[in-house]
Amino acid sequence: MSEKVDMVEELGKHPFMDGLSPELVEQMTRFVKGIASWDEDHVIFRSGGAAEDCYLIRSGEVALEVHSPGSGSRIIQTVARGEVLGWSWLFSPYRWAFDARVLTPVEAIVLDGEMMRENISDNHPLGFEIMTRFARIIVGRLQATRLQLLDMYASHN
Repeated sequence: MSEKVDMVEELGKHPFMDGLSPELVEQMTRFVKGIASWDEDHVIFRSGGAAEDCYLIRSGEVALEVHSPGSGSRIIQTVARGEVLGWSWLFSPYRWAFDARVLTPVEAIVLDGEMMRENISDNHPLGFEIMTRFARIIVGRLQATRLQLLDMYASHN
């Protein structure tokens, strides 16, 4: 079995790919950089850093954190198995909005965000699917941030 067939199978197993046609899953293999793993407390990326990749989490948990002067880091959301980490590669200025710190050992499929961004405008079916899926992720992150802010302000009153 070839490496490409293996990656089609691996991608097809991830919930991000649910409902995607086999042809589009196969097209997504072009963007795979490989499988990465990190130990507890490793910082995968920092706010303000260049956003070049996204990660399909296969195992473990990652905290998305925001820093606040005087109060330190605050976890906005936890990303775990079956979820996607990172969407800042999709929008200019292509900088991370949060820090991503490993809570429990993580394994992830790494997708080349720059390459995806360059290719989705030419491939409308794939581009539509990617944009729709990332829009859901973005809305979820915004809702989580809103709830954190409500909680933070409620505890100060």
